[in-house]
Amino acid sequence: TQTDMDVALSSAIEELKKEYSGAELKAKIEETRKEYLDQIIDDKLILQEAKRLGVTVDDAEVDERLKDVKSRFPSEEVFYAEVQKSGVSTEILKKRYRENIMMTKLVTHEVRDKVVVTPSEIESYYKKHTEELKAPDSAHLRTIMLRFNETAAPEGASEDLVRQKAYDIVKLAREGRDFGELAKLYSQGAKAEENGDFGFVEKGQMRDDFEKVIFALKPGEVSEPVKADAGYYIFSVEEKKERRERSLSEASADIENIIFREKAQKRYQEWIAKLKRDA
Repeated sequence: TQTDMDVALSSAIEELKKEYSGAELKAKIEETRKEYLDQIIDDKLILQEAKRLGVTVDDAEVDERLKDVKSRFPSEEVFYAEVQKSGVSTEILKKRYRENIMMTKLVTHEVRDKVVVTPSEIESYYKKHTEELKAPDSAHLRTIMLRFNETAAPEGASEDLVRQKAYDIVKLAREGRDFGELAKLYSQGAKAEENGDFGFVEKGQMRDDFEKVIFALKPGEVSEPVKADAGYYIFSVEEKKERRERSLSEASADIENIIFREKAQKRYQEWIAKLKRDA
């Protein structure tokens, strides 16, 4: 129905309006509308097939999905406020979750569970793609993160105060204080309890502005504070590894995932095409 389309497109159109205008915006909306229509038709067909085959979902599974989604919001109040703002009741939301779980179960059964990747396929792929399978540059990273967001920072610390504190910590680290100890004492980010240790991170895994700073550091060096959306980050690199060729055993899991995705996508498209023919 038109309502299905309106609900699906509302947030996408708002995002498109931030980047496009005029005729270009109109063309982008039409392109997105076609993509969403195709996706909604696919979803309806999958749901119809799931119901025909008697795929069931327990209330506990729906509650677990709801709990997982809630956990991504700062609080339950914020979650329910967003739900209300979207004009959807909790019951409708639960119905959608139930249907999504039904669809996921069916796709898993009809597509993912029937895809097999053999060792010979992995070895063949490795021989043909040795260069692109090379391990990228990586760095053993420690991080200190200081928040200036008023709702998260202690005593509502202002950005100026947090920036000054960040420079003070950099000074301490460069004077010889152990970076891991400073991270445990001051960091408000992930891995603070592990002395800010993120292990090895590869090029391409982090934001561009972070990577530019991190991979310019030499082992043992400490960066200047780097401003981000909610705070300042300080980076320290303990060790660096340059791009290198990986053995078959090292690359095997990645290759299996690549082949699996390709096969699963092909099988999914064939399965959807059959559902459309049958419908």
